[in-house]
Amino acid sequence: MASDMNTVSSNLRAALISDFKDFYRTPDIAGLEGIDRIYTQDVELRDPIHAVNGRLALKNYLRGMYEGAHEMSFRYLDDQISEHTATITWVMRFSHGRLNGGKPIDVTGVTVIHFTDRIYYQEDFYDMGAMLYRHIPVLGSLIRFINKRLAA
Repeated sequence: MASDMNTVSSNLRAALISDFKDFYRTPDIAGLEGIDRIYTQDVELRDPIHAVNGRLALKNYLRGMYEGAHEMSFRYLDDQISEHTATITWVMRFSHGRLNGGKPIDVTGVTVIHFTDRIYYQEDFYDMGAMLYRHIPVLGSLIRFINKRLAA
């Protein structure tokens, strides 16, 4: 974890958040080379199913995710930036041959990041049902049935 908590100017904060958004806006494998300017060497990333430690591990994780998706993009809804943290809301659109018949899926989420001059911690929050479970043929039918029963 980054231990240097020097004050980061508002211009540098804004530039880092802008770079972060650009990095993910239309992600691709070639764009992974820009990871060094955004993340620290010892970055920690968490999401509902993964915990990734280190920039190289993050790069490999993202490469695998990008290789599996036919399409992926992020649309940003809002952000709140303070001296060493930011919260960003987004909608990810992606398609995968094994989910939803290959048709695009939209998933809303929130990312919380902690940073100094680069990001050293990132946590992504999103609904795994909306992203994955509802789009697996048999499991999706079961989840829709359960949701209808709970709503009654």
